[in-house]
Amino acid sequence: MQKFLAIYEESIEDAFNKLLKEVLELRKKALPNEVHDGLLRVLAGRCGAGCSTAAKLCKRSLVLEALLNAKQEGLDITPTVAGHVFERLIGRSVDNRATLLAFAQAGRTAADKSAVTVEDLAQLEFALTDELQALGNEMAVIRGRHHEHYKARAKANTKHG
Repeated sequence: MQKFLAIYEESIEDAFNKLLKEVLELRKKALPNEVHDGLLRVLAGRCGAGCSTAAKLCKRSLVLEALLNAKQEGLDITPTVAGHVFERLIGRSVDNRATLLAFAQAGRTAADKSAVTVEDLAQLEFALTDELQALGNEMAVIRGRHHEHYKARAKANTKHG
């Protein structure tokens, strides 16, 4: 999980650094208040979208790694099974190309159903639910820390800029 959090932290830091840079550039322009405020909302929205994308990638990476480990341990994880696990655990599907690349088997067709049982998946998903919760908690701490750092830097640049 730590390697995914490190990538997440880097992405969050980049998003807030980009926001600060753009906000500071915007402050240099003489714009009517309503235009300025509208542009600030756009910039904040872009930062939020970057943070959201990083969170989704982090969660997907954790689930993908767990599925690959389960496959190595002998569970018959197919692209379809993986897709269902992603939907149940993170509430969204993933690109079929990603699951095909990771779990497709040459010569296997959709008629060759997975031997994974409901109990196997329930056990895997139960373990992943706790990991995803812990991951979400850590991501919230990281995002909050970078948000506070951004606010302090923006305020400092207001006083001295």
